[in-house]
Amino acid sequence: MAESQKSIKYETLGKIELQNDRMQELKIRKGNHTYCLKIHPKSSHDKCMIFSNGAVDPKKNKPPVYMRSSWTGDIDASTIFIDDPTLHGTNLRLGWGQGSSDTFHLEEIADILENLLDKMDVQAEDTYFFGSSAGGFMSLYYSVLIKGSTAVVNNPQTKVLNYLAPHVKNMLKKSYGFEDKEYLDNSLLIRLDIAEAIRHYGHFPDKIYYFQNQSCEEDIEKQLNPFVDTIKAYGIEAKGLNIISYFDEQLGHNPIRKTETIDIINKILNNELDLPI
Repeated sequence: MAESQKSIKYETLGKIELQNDRMQELKIRKGNHTYCLKIHPKSSHDKCMIFSNGAVDPKKNKPPVYMRSSWTGDIDASTIFIDDPTLHGTNLRLGWGQGSSDTFHLEEIADILENLLDKMDVQAEDTYFFGSSAGGFMSLYYSVLIKGSTAVVNNPQTKVLNYLAPHVKNMLKKSYGFEDKEYLDNSLLIRLDIAEAIRHYGHFPDKIYYFQNQSCEEDIEKQLNPFVDTIKAYGIEAKGLNIISYFDEQLGHNPIRKTETIDIINKILNNELDLPI
């Protein structure tokens, strides 16, 4: 599939002409940052699935990185693949869309996405976010920011500060200038914790499909259970939360295999997923 590339200013985003049925790379300058994504509008679909990256190996891939973009032809929807600008110019593997004290990348990207979805005539209720691990965190966050959208996540982080300390410290130092979690105030905590974000923005996503491998005990103890407990403690109604458990000792924290993941995504898009309830 031939791809085109456009570098544009955010202020002109409303005038952009997207090409149907063709993958395009967009580099959007907003403020002091450039936001990169690949977008594939499909004339035969009115829904859009938006993908976020998990861990990136800086020795193998230099940003921008668009994980799973080779899947676009297999997805029953238009697709967008988002690069995390937090990693640019660093050796970070994980950035969780943080940015800096002055600029919260996830909010900025959500704003850009809403503009692009409007250009594609995709409604919020037809917008889906997919990711695993750190990509799952970002997908959950986008679904909080874009009301009406759906998150499909696999072994996500919900509380970044509970994840592997070396990766968290590296991100904190790069984004916020310190490594010790004790220096965090509430304005930063809401960027790093899905339950806190839900409370702050006053919105629980309409639907979350949360796929969790029960063989990964650390995910359950440090991410899933604390998320559910915090939501309950805050008295937040979580009607749209669907927790789908599976057991795969071989995979552990790694995501569900490609073929199965694509099948799950398409069943959700086509309202064909039978939930084990």
